[in-house]
Amino acid sequence: MQFGIQMFTLRDFMTNQKDLENTLRRVAEMGYQNVQITPPAFTTAQKLSEQLKSFGLKADSAICGLYDIPNRIPEILAAAEALGTDVVRTDSIKPEDRTTADGYHRAAEHLNRCGKAFFEKGKKFMYHFHSFEFVKLQNTRGIDILLSETDPRYVMFQPDVFWLTAAGEEPSKALEMFEGRAKYMHLKDYVIVPQDSQKLEETKRASAPVGTGNLNWDGILRTAHKIGIENFVVEDDMGVLDPFESAAESIENMKKLGF
Repeated sequence: MQFGIQMFTLRDFMTNQKDLENTLRRVAEMGYQNVQITPPAFTTAQKLSEQLKSFGLKADSAICGLYDIPNRIPEILAAAEALGTDVVRTDSIKPEDRTTADGYHRAAEHLNRCGKAFFEKGKKFMYHFHSFEFVKLQNTRGIDILLSETDPRYVMFQPDVFWLTAAGEEPSKALEMFEGRAKYMHLKDYVIVPQDSQKLEETKRASAPVGTGNLNWDGILRTAHKIGIENFVVEDDMGVLDPFESAAESIENMKKLGF
C-alpha cells in the first residue's frame, strides 16, 4: 500500500526548478511515497525522475492526453521508462462524446485501442473519470458503457471518491463496480460551503483534506481494500486551505483512519 499525491494540488508551487525542488522536498517530508506529476515544461522526464529519487519519491505513472496517444506511443513509453513506471494514465473523453450513448461507445473503442497498444508493450493503462460519466443516457450511463465495453486487460480505472459523491453515489458502495479494474484511487473529502444567501437552497461544494468533510471514510477504506486498491492518491484541487496545509492534514488523517 502506497501514499501518493496528485501534484496538481500544488501546481502553483512548481513554476520553476527551485520551487519544484522545494515542493518535492516538502512532499517527501510529509511522508508521501509517490507522486502523480506531469513533468513541467522546464524539465524532462529523466531529470524529473532523478530529482524525485533524490527525495525518496517515485512517479506512480506517466501521463498523456487521451486523443494524443495514438500518435505518441514511442514518446509516452520513453517517458514511462524514464520515470520508472509501468502505468500510463490519461484524462477525459471528448466533451462532444459525453452526452450520448454513441459517444461513450466511441470512447470505449478508443480506450481499448490505446490500452491494447500499451498492453503489448508491457504497460498498464488507466482512465480517470469524473462525475459526468454518471449522467443517465436513457437506460444506461456513460460509466456503465465504459466498464462493459473496455477489456479489463487493457483498461484500468482510477476512481475518485469526491467525483463519485458529486455523481450522487455513495462512494463506499460505488467503488465495488471497479473491483478488478482499479489499483489507484484519488482521495479528497467533500464539503458543503456555507453561503451568505437569502435563497432557500444554493449549495456549493468544495474539496477538502481527507477526514475533514462529509465522506464515510471507514466504509470507503473497507471497500477500497476489498476491491484491491494499492495506491491512495491525495488530491485537493478545489479546496480553500493552503495546499501544503491540506496535503499534510490529509496524510496525517489517513494514518489515523487506518489507511
